[in-house]
Amino acid sequence: MTSSWPGGYVANLDLTALRAVPSWSVSWNDPMVTSVANSWGMKCTVVPKTSVTCTGSDWTAKLAAGQKVTVGLQVNAGKAPVNPALTIR
Repeated sequence: MTSSWPGGYVANLDLTALRAVPSWSVSWNDPMVTSVANSWGMKCTVVPKTSVTCTGSDWTAKLAAGQKVTVGLQVNAGKAPVNPALTIR
């Protein structure tokens, strides 16, 4: 998380591919989420009051072995989740 305020937060994800990855996604539970206002390097969807799921897109859709990228998003939520567990696929 890079910043948060009442009503939302911004988070960046630093990814390193240990091997070539044809596609990837990350998700986490967020009981206060209402929508994603903006994202970069990934496309995101929400299940309101439940979770956020983001999938690599554009320049991060595929990752080469050893490639490092930083992606991020701005979320509209009542408050930011504390230490959410990320699921990466």
